[in-house]
Amino acid sequence: MLKKLSVVLLLTLSTSVVAQEEESFLDKKHEIKLDAIELIAVANIEFTYEYLISKYSGAGISITFDGGKESDDIITWAITPFYRQYFFNRQEKRAQGLFAEGHLNVGGFEDYYYEFTYSVDSEYQPETRIENSTTAFGAGFALGYKWASNNGFVIEPLLGVGRNLFGSEVNDDYIDLDFYFRGGIQVGYRF
Repeated sequence: MLKKLSVVLLLTLSTSVVAQEEESFLDKKHEIKLDAIELIAVANIEFTYEYLISKYSGAGISITFDGGKESDDIITWAITPFYRQYFFNRQEKRAQGLFAEGHLNVGGFEDYYYEFTYSVDSEYQPETRIENSTTAFGAGFALGYKWASNNGFVIEPLLGVGRNLFGSEVNDDYIDLDFYFRGGIQVGYRF
């Protein structure tokens, strides 16, 4: 009788532990991520925080900083709030799988060009570096896919585009700032 009671107790405890692990994964509603591709490709740093509203939606914010002199990008800083809707989530996990994202973007851009001048007697003058800094506001759309492991590790490729609505200047000497790219592979942790 004692053996049967011990077996029943052991099975009950192991079932409750498994149920607690599943519940604890579903209870995790916060994610922090770093964009690995942007860090490697253009030497910028992009941090992202996402709050998982439900199994099918999330909202968050991405903050991007210029990587300094090593950066190959014209962006100096950006703040991007977003909302995501997740699709085809057949597992019992929160906010995982294919997603569509709508986002806003406010950012600072810096570009330059060299101006060459010649004197009247066709003598070459030293070149002058002309810089342009501007702040632009835009909106865009992105698609991505998120994988989340039971221990909290998250990886998410993302690809999107947006259009600057205010602040982009039309100037033939500078890079066109009407459109911007949003993408990369974000790696992070869910807690």
